[in-house]
Amino acid sequence: MRLLIAGGGSGGHIYPALTIVDSVRSLLGSVEVLYIGTNHGLEKDLVPRRNIPFATIHARGLLVKGWSGKVRGAVTAVGGSLEAMRHIRRFKPDVVVGTGGYVSGPVGLGAIVMGIPLVLQEQNVWPGFTNRALGPRAKSVIVPFDEARKYFRKETRLTVVPNPVVVTVEESRQQLRQEMGISSEQVVILVTGGSQGADAINRFWLHFLPKFAEHPQWVLLWATGSRYFTAVKEEMSKIGGWEPKQVRVFEYFYEIQKFYRVSDLFMGRSGAMTIADCLAFGLPSILVPSPHVSEDHQTKNAEVIASRDAGILIAEQDLPKRGETELIAILKDGERRGKMASIALSIYDPSASEKIARAISEAARH
Repeated sequence: MRLLIAGGGSGGHIYPALTIVDSVRSLLGSVEVLYIGTNHGLEKDLVPRRNIPFATIHARGLLVKGWSGKVRGAVTAVGGSLEAMRHIRRFKPDVVVGTGGYVSGPVGLGAIVMGIPLVLQEQNVWPGFTNRALGPRAKSVIVPFDEARKYFRKETRLTVVPNPVVVTVEESRQQLRQEMGISSEQVVILVTGGSQGADAINRFWLHFLPKFAEHPQWVLLWATGSRYFTAVKEEMSKIGGWEPKQVRVFEYFYEIQKFYRVSDLFMGRSGAMTIADCLAFGLPSILVPSPHVSEDHQTKNAEVIASRDAGILIAEQDLPKRGETELIAILKDGERRGKMASIALSIYDPSASEKIARAISEAARH
């Protein structure tokens, strides 16, 4: 089979695409792949490292303010579609897969125009503009939760499969805790605002730190993000009263699956793949959606998790007044955390990547 896949901009679109490539190869064995992205997204670095053939087109967002931006976006989209069709013509794929980001639009449109089966994989409850627009013409649209159905037109062929997460960490929870110097009795909370960090979450923890430090049985694993790391460390030195073994601050979690495995609770943003990771590791979560993302899609992700009692949703503006109360309550309530963890694991589907691969294989045959 010849698979052309497109997805870019952020890791939330790229990592699912890479997982899909691995899954299709695992299912079918011999698969020729071409990955299409842009020359300015993360994909330009991540994809070649995996030894996947990589090509670029011009792409930019259409949902921008101002007529000049919209016109530039439309012109780029037309040019990008022509570039995509040239790649499609040369590569001759059996199926085209889009995982979102600006680049998926021109590539998906090119596939439709040229009569190539198109499969779209949407990571969020609220689908992106590209997937909403192309969905009715796609062979299949894969969504992570049933709640996403209502945002697509009725004629869209939808399949519900949770976001694929491949758990690669081999060490046990007990082994990793021993390596990190964390006892089995301690309660560990994992906090991150993503690679760049989240200022509101960092400020909350600087304020909450003295109260947290009063409970030696609690351990904080906190990634501030590269932008805030130095400033946070300076503020912490002024606050004092905490032990380095209890409060561990990082710039970024480079092997985050190990940190998921040792933790009892997660606090952070509600991006689609962050939520998928929490479900895969059975982690109860306190989700603080970013107010700076398109169409407030992180809030809709968090609402689904909260509605199923696998997590708690706190709006960023409510964090100063609600955060302490919610955190202290759940850190003290092991029974509640256990119930939430069980629910999270029940939502996760370890065979999701295989199901997506089979849907792609099926689309390629018709």
